[in-house]
Amino acid sequence: MRKSKLISVLFVIVYIFLFYLVATNQSMLAMYVMAAGMLTESVICLIDQLRS
Repeated sequence: MRKSKLISVLFVIVYIFLFYLVATNQSMLAMYVMAAGMLTESVICLIDQLRS
């Protein structure tokens, strides 16, 4: 359970950083951060499904 909360907090920080990048008009870097975040979330969900 602790891992899940920690991962959730980390993703909130990543998406706050993503919002900052969009607000400062750094669109290309924002797309890379968004793609990495979405891929990471998908891999975490996949690993969680394979464990149960």
